[in-house]
Amino acid sequence: MEIFKPANKKISGPSSENPVTFYCHFVYKFLGRRLLLMPNFKEFFDKSIYNERYESILKKANLKLLPEEYFISVQITLLGTLILMGILSLILFYINPIFSVFVFYGGTVMISVIGIFMYNYPIVVAQKRGKEIDAAIPYLLPYMKILSKEINFSKIVEIIDDFLIYKEIKVEFEKIKYYLDFLGYDIQSSVREAMLSCPSRRLADMMNDLVTISNSGGDIYAHLERKVENMNQEIDALEKKNIDTLLILSQVYVVLLLIAPLFFTVMSAILNLINFSAETTTSSSSPLQTVMLILILLIVLPFLYLGFMMLVYYSKPLYSRLKPIKNV
Repeated sequence: MEIFKPANKKISGPSSENPVTFYCHFVYKFLGRRLLLMPNFKEFFDKSIYNERYESILKKANLKLLPEEYFISVQITLLGTLILMGILSLILFYINPIFSVFVFYGGTVMISVIGIFMYNYPIVVAQKRGKEIDAAIPYLLPYMKILSKEINFSKIVEIIDDFLIYKEIKVEFEKIKYYLDFLGYDIQSSVREAMLSCPSRRLADMMNDLVTISNSGGDIYAHLERKVENMNQEIDALEKKNIDTLLILSQVYVVLLLIAPLFFTVMSAILNLINFSAETTTSSSSPLQTVMLILILLIVLPFLYLGFMMLVYYSKPLYSRLKPIKNV
């Protein structure tokens, strides 16, 4: 697998400080490489463990890992967990068989969770990157449109990296510059090769269309102008949908988090007053109600308010929640 690094700066990707990547490198360096040198294990690994599909997924996730590194690390982790749980179960069996059974089933669940997590981690990261790239395209298109009025496509690709402030889409253009500056590809081949490992089908199609228009001598500015207009229409539709969602959430907020607590407080006070006047309450019921009311006011309601704020935040379109890179 190729490792993408631009000429004059380090790629800012999710793999630079990724603990999973660091762990896989470490396991492969000290254990995996030695195992693959064994002919029998290498044959078993190629037939039963290795999956070529993950080579593309690891590239799209921008994890600087060879498929061999990743799969060896997963298998060693699962095998090590299984051995550890087996030894612990045997030790506990002589102490208390019930504890041994709990450890055995707990270890089975833990191995399943670790396996599911590690096998799906690159897929989740690739999908997350694709969504962030799609969300950054509305900020990319206007820059490219302005630049295309004065300079050609080749020059746009070379300098657009200086205008980008969003991490994932910046990484994709740094891949293009890697092919262009390090491998000596022409601009068209650089774009097409880089887009093969792009997790965003939208960006890949857009860049390939621009390559085709550039090769055929078409008007890139007119094409980008149409793309910007279409993008603005999509954004307007998303904003309208978001406003409708916020209206519904505001009604839920008023009913459940404003009116309901107030109604509960008033009714509790009235019922306590009636019970007190009728002298039907016991000495323990009134303090219990008071404690429940305090818990609701000081613990339950603040968590509900916080959850509602997070719900409102994440209901916004992703392009409005993207954070720019610091110190670009």
